[in-house]
Amino acid sequence: MNRRRMPRSLLSVLLLATLGASVAASWAKPVSPRPVLPKPGLYKALTEPPCSYCSTQHRSGLVKTDDRVIAWLRAAHNGGAIPIRHFLAAPRVINDTYGLFFYDPDGGYVSAFKKDYGYEFYGWRSGVMVVKGRDGSLWSALSGVAFEGPQKGKRLERIPSLVTDWGYWLMLHPESTAYNLFGGKKYPMAELPTRLSAEAQRTMGQVDARRRPMSRVLGVELGAEFRAYPLDEQGERACFVDTLGGEAVAVFWYGPTATAVAYRPMVDGRRLTFYADEISPETAPFKDKETGTRWSLAGRGIDGPLKGKELTWVDSIQCRWYAWAAEHPETSLYAPRK
Repeated sequence: MNRRRMPRSLLSVLLLATLGASVAASWAKPVSPRPVLPKPGLYKALTEPPCSYCSTQHRSGLVKTDDRVIAWLRAAHNGGAIPIRHFLAAPRVINDTYGLFFYDPDGGYVSAFKKDYGYEFYGWRSGVMVVKGRDGSLWSALSGVAFEGPQKGKRLERIPSLVTDWGYWLMLHPESTAYNLFGGKKYPMAELPTRLSAEAQRTMGQVDARRRPMSRVLGVELGAEFRAYPLDEQGERACFVDTLGGEAVAVFWYGPTATAVAYRPMVDGRRLTFYADEISPETAPFKDKETGTRWSLAGRGIDGPLKGKELTWVDSIQCRWYAWAAEHPETSLYAPRK
């Protein structure tokens, strides 16, 4: 019996269809979750330490001028500041009415979220600190997104904040809030780690090769898009003028305190063009071209026509590249316009 040969064109179509189905099936396979290295109980969270004022606590002499602090903005008493060495290096987590604070020395950041309670250090994932909520949910300390447990998929709300030096913040806002040091006898103090922990190294995995893993960036989220702004290459003062997620953004960088922060460049519906001004005082290193007003790192008009006005803070966090890229693999990198 003679067998008819299948036309070559039909055979090609069938082969391509089979190959396509195979590829589609492979893409449909669930991505393996990033493993967590648990170390619960390694650090004990701090809850609602009694408050005081920055100027009052400075007189005790316990906080050094160059001590790093996480400062929160846009609140009563012109915000506040927490010396990391005194209040966060030992517990890694603070649950407080002023906010929820997570310190991850490996990832090089302190994240600040809207007040909440019951969180504690849990471990590492991709070199990034993991915290556990009171219902057992596991959260990324950097992104504030729950990836396991009853709250999976939910995210904590960031509060406007920046990381800077104690002396610099005190110069800007001596009347801002601080925690009571109690003469250095009530809370365990710890020096800031100078090297990556073995646990972070063990879980880090492959790092996005676009930047050096330990390089510093400001990670910004705006309009459902993510972008990293490189900081190591910048000088004493820099300002990134950019558009992200269809919205304008201005990123301030001040080298002497290694501080980066992002704002919407709008005041009363008016778009402003910011730049780093070399001759402006350290209290207000930035100016806008439209009015000549000088602006502080806290996003406040210090002198000029817009004195007293405040810029709207943009969701952002200063951290190491490997940590930002691990939590936001879809991130873009800022590239200056030519």
